[in-house]
Amino acid sequence: MRAISNEHASIIKAATAAAYEALGGVSRAAEALSVASSTLTKYASMGEEWRDSFIRLDLAAELDRRCDHPFLLTAMSRIVKDERVSSFGAVTASAVLRLDGVLDDVVRTAAQAIEDGRIDAAERQAIRSRIVAAKQDLARLEAMMMDGAA
Repeated sequence: MRAISNEHASIIKAATAAAYEALGGVSRAAEALSVASSTLTKYASMGEEWRDSFIRLDLAAELDRRCDHPFLLTAMSRIVKDERVSSFGAVTASAVLRLDGVLDDVVRTAAQAIEDGRIDAAERQAIRSRIVAAKQDLARLEAMMMDGAA
């Protein structure tokens, strides 16, 4: 029996998947953490077989330390504070269009930053912030695709 809701479980799994992607994929994350990629894969899997398997706290801390963004810390903080986390819900045309808007934000921010041929620190931070938001939404979509919830 698990102590967290399905919604919170999916938030942690999506954050786990986003952190793996931020490091360059499961294989690179496994190498960085000295853990088998098959072990890490189950931590992000929404499949029934692995629904109660979550990343260990020591691995989560190290993973966040190595990423540009603390995906797992942010996810767990939102859960503890009981903050509402936006979710795609069902895969719908409007959900995909919302993702398109998030990805457009990344492209638009990057394009504006390079117009003058130089990207300053504030522009870099703005771009990275948009990339983090996009990765989180992409991780939620990917988790839904892995779960077959379409």
